[in-house]
This record gives sequence, structure tokens and C-alpha cells, in this order.
Amino acid sequence: MKAHHAVVAALLLGLAGCSSSGAAAQNTTPATSAAATSVATSGTSVTTSDSSVATTDSSTTASTTAAAATSGAGGQARTDDACTLLTSDQVAAAVGTPGPFTGAHEDPASDGSPVWGCTWGTHTSYADIRQVTAATFASTPDSSDITVAPVSGIGDKARLDTMNPDGRNPEILFTVGGAYYDLSVTVSRSELGATNAAQEASAERMLAKLLVPKLSS
Repeated sequence: MKAHHAVVAALLLGLAGCSSSGAAAQNTTPATSAAATSVATSGTSVTTSDSSVATTDSSTTASTTAAAATSGAGGQARTDDACTLLTSDQVAAAVGTPGPFTGAHEDPASDGSPVWGCTWGTHTSYADIRQVTAATFASTPDSSDITVAPVSGIGDKARLDTMNPDGRNPEILFTVGGAYYDLSVTVSRSELGATNAAQEASAERMLAKLLVPKLSS
């Protein structure tokens, strides 16, 4: 009987083991499913992450484009202080009158907004550079009042405006780095006619060629 009980006990233990193994096997399936679900969820996270990266790349591109619109070819923004772009000696050499030429910033516009630019002056002479709008640059002056002539070798495009009938008050307008500028020189504040017009136009060309590289880098 003991032997029989031992055999029965062994059989019962064996059955119990099979039952436990079966239960374990059944429990394994949900675990595997959970793992698969985890992988699927992880896959979704990766997809979302990729989407975030794509969004970030798009934002970066937009920022880069915006920066390029306000920066020069070298990737550096134009200085806020126009008066640092020329020295007194450079202005004196171009204008042809003695310095020192002291720089002063432009007055605000009529609406109070700041105007980028600088006037380097003495008691008798001055040179002025200021930013203007694209509309101002593109506008066609009345030919009965102003003569317009293209100027080569200055920025992306440039022109010389002089007043009729004698060519007084020359001004060079040019564009570089996506911005537009008006440059003028007065050799003598007391001379309102055309006596110094040729000298003033020559000085404007010299100063423009000094300024362009600094406005495009």
C-alpha cells in the first residue's frame, strides 16, 4: 500500500507539475503580448520622436532663412552703430576737407521709429549714410527735376541722382545684403550750387566702396 501511495503521490506530483507548467505556459502568452504591446508602443514613441525631429528641422530651416534675410554673406548681422563703419580719416580723405569728422546718429523718422545711419561732419563738410525703404530705392524721380544715372561696381545695384539743370546735390542710392541705402556728401555747407558737385559725387563713390563690404559681411 505504501508503495502504491508512493506511486499515486508521484503521479499526483507529476500531474501537479504538468498543471503548473501549463499554467506557466498560459501566463507566458499574456507576458509576450504585453512585451509586443510595449514594443508597439515604443515604435509609436519613435515615430512621434521622428515627427518632433522633423518639426524641429522645419523650425530650424525657417529660423535660418529669417536670419539670412537680415545678415550679410558672411553670416554676420550688420552693426547697429553705423558710425563705427568709417573713421574720420577715411571720410576726410574722400571728401577732401580737413577733419576731424565726428559721427552722429540719424534723427528718428516722423513716426518716431529709429533710422539706421550716421552723419560724419565738421563745421564745413559732412558725409551721410542712411537706410531707406525698398519703395524709395525703386521709385523713379521726376525726370524734369532729377537726372538718374546707373553706377557700376557698388553693391548689388546703384544709381546716382543729381538735380537739374546743373547736377547739384548728388546722391548715390545702392542696395546690398537685402537692404537699401542713400549716401550723400556736402563739401561746403555754404555752397548750395553745383560748384562742388563733381567732387561730392566722387567722394560718394569712394565712401560707398568702403561701406559695401562692411554692409555685406
